[in-house]
Amino acid sequence: MRYHATIEGTEHELEIEELPLAGTYRIEFGERRFEADLRQVGPASFSIIVGERSFDFDVVRDGEEIVVASRTGVTRMTLEDATRRLMRAGRHKQEFAGPVQLRALMPGRVVSVLVKPGDVVEANQGVLVVEAMKMENEIKSPKVGKVVEVKVVAGQTVEKGELMAVIE
Repeated sequence: MRYHATIEGTEHELEIEELPLAGTYRIEFGERRFEADLRQVGPASFSIIVGERSFDFDVVRDGEEIVVASRTGVTRMTLEDATRRLMRAGRHKQEFAGPVQLRALMPGRVVSVLVKPGDVVEANQGVLVVEAMKMENEIKSPKVGKVVEVKVVAGQTVEKGELMAVIE
């Protein structure tokens, strides 16, 4: 999955791919490529191994920002997937005619379902919250519409591409 990260005011492109072995990821950060082993060791604490080096850190959300604290200091950042960034920037101006299928962008676990069939939703209104790669992501409706189907429940695991909801 491709992301745009703003770290302490500097913009970066980032790609994270979950590998078959649980907790392992291939990360591309600028010109650097590496594999990492990430483990959650506490409610907001993580340990990551990159090559022969190990790092421990805590992660908390502060509004739109993610705050990462380690023994070397505190770093503030925002992280946005490429599709959401394009929509926010106004470059994705197409109108959504007909039903829109909300599909999982990567494997994860449904944390909560915020709507039910028959609900009317606004553009950018939260529909589902999915945890993937140890981060919660709110899946939003791309248009004003009516929820026709919700195919998942809280606690359910989803695979990449799996249909989660339909907005008409």
